[in-house]
Amino acid sequence: MRIWWRFILSFIVTIIGCILTSIGVWFQPKNERLPYRMMRQGVAARNVCRICNIHVSASRNVKLSPYTLRVSNHLTVFDPIILSSQMDASFAGKAEIARWPLIGWISQTYAMILVNRRRKGEAKTFASQVRQRLVQATSVVVFPEGTISDGITLLPFKTGAFESLIDFDQGKLQPIFISVTGVNGKNVGGQEGRTFLTLGTDGKLHHSFIRQVIHIAGFRRLDIQLCIGPDINISNMNRREIANVAREAILSLSEQVDA
Repeated sequence: MRIWWRFILSFIVTIIGCILTSIGVWFQPKNERLPYRMMRQGVAARNVCRICNIHVSASRNVKLSPYTLRVSNHLTVFDPIILSSQMDASFAGKAEIARWPLIGWISQTYAMILVNRRRKGEAKTFASQVRQRLVQATSVVVFPEGTISDGITLLPFKTGAFESLIDFDQGKLQPIFISVTGVNGKNVGGQEGRTFLTLGTDGKLHHSFIRQVIHIAGFRRLDIQLCIGPDINISNMNRREIANVAREAILSLSEQVDA
């Protein structure tokens, strides 16, 4: 019963939030419309977290960080909600999201950057879109693993998004590691905490959007910590080198959390 009440309330709050955002954005100056969408996205995310009793904390204040490409590990479909509850940012996602009922509308309302990884040559288009957002003095969050992981292994990074930082003097790279510190009021940590989130009751990793939502909404309480690393110096690096240092930085954050 708790799952369905949370689902219904989150649905209602999200719909209302999108409608208000879609109306409100037209009253903003053109150069402030993207920051407005990002701010409203954060409001919606915090509301959903309250409904689902998800408590998110960050190791330091990173709400605003212009010209910053933020890279994070990827545990669940809830990751954008968890992250945007603490920071104003644009998010990158799979192009097929645009075709999903409701979810497609939400992604458009909050100006998500969508990429079709199956289409040849799409990487350059995607990097260009990310670069355009960064140039507007905003930040962009990407999940370079390209899919959710089991919370134990950090998958190899796709390099497309890192092209956006090449020859961009103002560009910054910031690593983020999502960890789970509490489940249903019990302190947990390390890989154990993350697998509570990523693996279903059958002990398997499920990629189904609905199954993940039901699984996460079923917890009485979740405590999530965002471990924010320092900006990384990426001068004179190509995109593969940037991807490698980003992955190493996130692995380092995971070791700190798991220690």
